[in-house]
Amino acid sequence: MALIDKLLARSAPPGASQKRKTIVRVLLDDAGHVQDVVLKMSCGDPAKDAHALDEVRKMRFARGQLGSGTVRRWHELAYAVD
Repeated sequence: MALIDKLLARSAPPGASQKRKTIVRVLLDDAGHVQDVVLKMSCGDPAKDAHALDEVRKMRFARGQLGSGTVRRWHELAYAVD
């Protein structure tokens, strides 16, 4: 598992499994900047989904690395909305 995947997996606070979540797909460039965000699964509240998408767009992540080169790829992120 790549470092960025481990960091994204830890981004939801502890106990978030019992809370409602918005699942988003985020495209990160090789520098860790968000290039695109897509809603994958709604929490059931369109306003909270929109808020989650806006917050994820503002996030910055560690550089993605695969072997000796940098990598641009999609990741899934669970955003706790409650």
